[in-house]
Amino acid sequence: MTVNTEYKVLARKYRPQTFGDLIGQETLVQILTNAITTNRIANAYLLTGVRGVGKTTTARLIAMSLNCENRKESSCEPCGNCDSCQSIRSDHNLDVIEMDAASKTGVDDVREIIDNVKYKPVNSTFKIFIIDEVHMLSKSAFNALLKTLEEPPEHVKFIFATTEVKKIPVTILSRCQRFDLKRVDSENLGKHLKKISELEKVKIDDDAIALLVRAGDGSVRDSISLLDQAVINNSKNVTAETVTNMLGLADRGKIYDLLESISKGKASESLIIFRDLYNSGADILMIFEELLNAVHSITQIKISPDIKKDISIPEIERVRGDYFSKQLSMNSLGVMWQVLFKGFQELQHGFHLFQLGEMIIIRLIYISSNPNPEGTKKEIPNKNNEDAQLISKNQEIKKEVDLNTDINTINNDTTASSIIKITNFRQFVDLFYKKREALLHTQLYNSVKLISFKEGEVVINNKLIRDQNFNRNIAKLISKWTGRIWQIHSSDSNIGSTLSEEDIIDQQNEIKKMKNHPEVKKILEALPGLSIHSITDITDTVDETVDEFEAENHKEV
Repeated sequence: MTVNTEYKVLARKYRPQTFGDLIGQETLVQILTNAITTNRIANAYLLTGVRGVGKTTTARLIAMSLNCENRKESSCEPCGNCDSCQSIRSDHNLDVIEMDAASKTGVDDVREIIDNVKYKPVNSTFKIFIIDEVHMLSKSAFNALLKTLEEPPEHVKFIFATTEVKKIPVTILSRCQRFDLKRVDSENLGKHLKKISELEKVKIDDDAIALLVRAGDGSVRDSISLLDQAVINNSKNVTAETVTNMLGLADRGKIYDLLESISKGKASESLIIFRDLYNSGADILMIFEELLNAVHSITQIKISPDIKKDISIPEIERVRGDYFSKQLSMNSLGVMWQVLFKGFQELQHGFHLFQLGEMIIIRLIYISSNPNPEGTKKEIPNKNNEDAQLISKNQEIKKEVDLNTDINTINNDTTASSIIKITNFRQFVDLFYKKREALLHTQLYNSVKLISFKEGEVVINNKLIRDQNFNRNIAKLISKWTGRIWQIHSSDSNIGSTLSEEDIIDQQNEIKKMKNHPEVKKILEALPGLSIHSITDITDTVDETVDEFEAENHKEV
């Protein structure tokens, strides 16, 4: 006759039984150790953090430690064997009341606690109330708890746990000692999963552990639950392929193959790989999430090459990530990230996801600064090298124009030799005055704040401009006049100022200086009530008058 033992999921089976078993919460454990051993115990504790990092477990450990019958005075660790520890662990201790605020949110539920507070513990040192997901309590319930929380009897302690600390009233927060439990880092979480798999006598690949850790996103419970699922799928040997299939992830190797085809501008090959991934069962959203992860990983390796030595990262990411970090520029990686991220957002709210995914890949290929897709770039003859360079330059200009401005507004005869250099925003605005675009010049001078400027790209705050096509019109004209492509971007930042504001400030500073000039000072003293309104450089006026005079004479001749 065989006895069937009840199966216990790994997350419960390996739940921490002592403070030493908590992973990645060393600071919390140290503070609680000092508080308990020196008997400096707060009226209420608030434990916050993401799901699965150990908030409820820590609350129970605190309760066990405070009521343990055999705890050593120099330690905060509960013995785990006394009647109090055993009853708390099995959840039937009369003096440790655990309440789920998600199901008991009303003021009547809190009044039960308040009525219970006045009674002393039955067989423990403290009566402890553990309220999980405390942020779910109603406003009235919080208000009812305030007085009791501030001045509870000596035998009562409160321990709150929550994932949404911002939803808790400040009046409650100020009455608690708050502990923020950290996300567990990948290295510690990976070691913990490895240890559990060894105890369960399951062989698991390092790459499989890395995938489980990433999917767990810093949550110990989530990672262990995924490990449990992986073990059920294949109890003898858990591989990266097992985890990939279980999570619906795309094959990491094919993801990098797809990224390589995209970076080389091979549209048809990229779509074939994408279709193969889809046919193999990979979720569309997962494919693009993995592409985002791959671009992020490559960027990290490019910035910090030592990351490729981190064994907690899957080998394929380290090897191929290192290769791509040497092939792709930071600008290309930035463009890829922006297009993929925007596409990922579209997929989350879109329809016909497969077709949308294909269009995102095509958009990514054709918007990048890589060679023309499918190698359609025309070969330039080796002879007449200077002419070849000029043709190449004009092709690049035309390509940028197609992406950013209307090509019909730019002179087709523009060559590299006719490019006008503009080095600052004032020159930029002055060009509109010289080209007799009075309205645009006035708007740029009086109503546009400069945020940043570099040749070819200007960021402005144009909130005061009502014309929705303002940026486009500016870009068209300045590109036409200078012979190069300009991009005009809008920003909500208010750190800049208009040219008119700058000139007013400069004028005021000049007036201050002029007032202290000896000759001017004498005039102002001799004529009371006289003030300086503005200062004009007369040479500028003379030059403009002469230029206009010469221009008129030239016309008459």
